[in-house]
Order: sequence, then structure tokens, then C-alpha cells
Amino acid sequence: MTKDDIRKVAVLGFIGLGLLLGIYESNRPGPMLVEGSGTGYNGELSVELQVKPKGKEFKIIGLNVKHTDTPPIADPAIEALKNQVIRNQTADLDIVAGATYTSEGVKEAVKNAIEKIGK
Repeated sequence: MTKDDIRKVAVLGFIGLGLLLGIYESNRPGPMLVEGSGTGYNGELSVELQVKPKGKEFKIIGLNVKHTDTPPIADPAIEALKNQVIRNQTADLDIVAGATYTSEGVKEAVKNAIEKIGK
């Protein structure tokens, strides 16, 4: 086998490997969006979890909350709760002082969303 033949085989091998990796990446599951709802201070609030499958488990990688609670009180509390959810990977959240109803609503909504993941 000449050097040119070896180069051709190597190039074809790399092209084939690239195609296989491309097919694998395109078929790999991406993040799922799961919604849940709860009751905040001014009524219903909703949570959208961004969940990445991890074998038979999952990992929460993002969280969006839509609410009608008082923004100066609720928004900082929601940020703290988002950090807790992503850090601890659970709906078992510590209540934020001064925003009890909002905290309870987010906790309920996250729990509802997590329950939907297994279904």
C-alpha cells in the first residue's frame, strides 16, 4: 500500500466517522420542556422546567416562571427559588421570607412539573 492509498483510506475513515457522529448528535434527545402550575399570592402561576434526560434520571437545567404576583416582592424570591431548584434538583424548596405565597406556588408548580416527567 502506498502513502497515497493510506491517505485516501484515512480521509475516508475520518469522513465516515464524522457522518456517524453527526447522525448520533442529531438523534440524541435534547432538553424537554415540562410545565406545572401552582397558586401564588395573586392567583395562578406557571413554571416551565427545562429538563435534560440523563439515563433513566433527569437533570433540571433551566426554569421559567410566569406570575401575576407583586414584582418587587415576587421577582427576587423567584430568582432565589430558581437557584434552589437548579442546585438541588428538587421541588423541596426553602420558603423565601416575605414571599411565602409566591414561594409555596413555585414549590407546588415545580412539584407538578416533576411529576409529569415520569409519565
